[in-house]
Amino acid sequence: MSNADVSSRLDQARRQYRTFQSKWYATPAILAGIFGLLLVLPLVLDLYFFGFSLGSWISVHVLVITLVWATAAQGWNVMSGYTGQFSFGHAAFFGLGAYGTILLLNTVGLNPWLGMLIGATVASLYGLLIGVLCFRYDLRGHYFALATLAFAELLRHTFNTFSQLGGASGYFKPLPRSYGAEFGFAAFQFRETLPYYYIILGFLVVVTAVSLAIKQSRLGLYLFAIREDESAAAAVGIPTYRYKLVGIGVSAFFTAWAGAFWAMYFDTIRPDTVYELLVNVEILLPAIVGGVGTVIGPIVGAFVVIPLSEVARQSVDITGFDRVIYGLLLVGIVLYSPQGAISWPRRAVELIGAYGPSKRNASATADDDDE
Repeated sequence: MSNADVSSRLDQARRQYRTFQSKWYATPAILAGIFGLLLVLPLVLDLYFFGFSLGSWISVHVLVITLVWATAAQGWNVMSGYTGQFSFGHAAFFGLGAYGTILLLNTVGLNPWLGMLIGATVASLYGLLIGVLCFRYDLRGHYFALATLAFAELLRHTFNTFSQLGGASGYFKPLPRSYGAEFGFAAFQFRETLPYYYIILGFLVVVTAVSLAIKQSRLGLYLFAIREDESAAAAVGIPTYRYKLVGIGVSAFFTAWAGAFWAMYFDTIRPDTVYELLVNVEILLPAIVGGVGTVIGPIVGAFVVIPLSEVARQSVDITGFDRVIYGLLLVGIVLYSPQGAISWPRRAVELIGAYGPSKRNASATADDDDE
């Protein structure tokens, strides 16, 4: 195949890619492909391709953790990505979802599915409280980020102090028979890891569907207008205070889902595990790495950050090395790809257009003309 044929096909592929991106169904189609892949991914981990197996690098457990942070990041993105109100305290909602589920389970034997909904509702109300106190006094930027962190730390110290809330020791997850159930979906407990994977995948599908619906609705239009210029949005009649409250309420509710799953997946929860400062980082980092304000970004970012840090942790026996990977990824994304990993395909297409065969042929022709 000649360079001219290669150049023609590349140009055609670039045009088709740009045309596809401009269609309304582009994002739903990509999401359908991603979720279809995730549906079968744990089933092919042990298959060998050219002598290589994904299972030798990542496990179903790592995939579960990845989906937990993807779900939490998708919730964070509804507020911070859509409205531009950067939160550094979403561990508050994550922790309330976890404690709401496990506390009701331990104290009154309430089914964890109901406990999850109650915990998420409490988290949403706490988010509205934060919003009322912060947005009423027009806190923005780093002031708002610090305020959200303060509210998260307030919960951490509260749950650490009061024995009625479990104290510093937290709670053990009870066996299903203690609340009249058997291992299975109804009990939200399983003997194997794979069912947990499909439950958290279902959570991610729901949160992503809500996020996409918001983005493509009038509500999303108003939220993005607030992000771009809140003063201008208010000037044209958008009730910015009300819509920012909607954003933080929805964001808190779905972030709490990830926390509820965390409580049922692990055997114990403590304030220092669900309200920890680094939990805030693990919630927001996938969205930042993948692409803030996009629907696909938090999912892609989670699969860039979590497996990579896990491989680094397994390869290098240094405590906290995965945190170093987090830091390097964040610095690299901010400096060299501020739009996140979601922009990499577009940038690749642009690079092919700039330095591909057609460009080289044009340069060679220009050189011949000069001679």
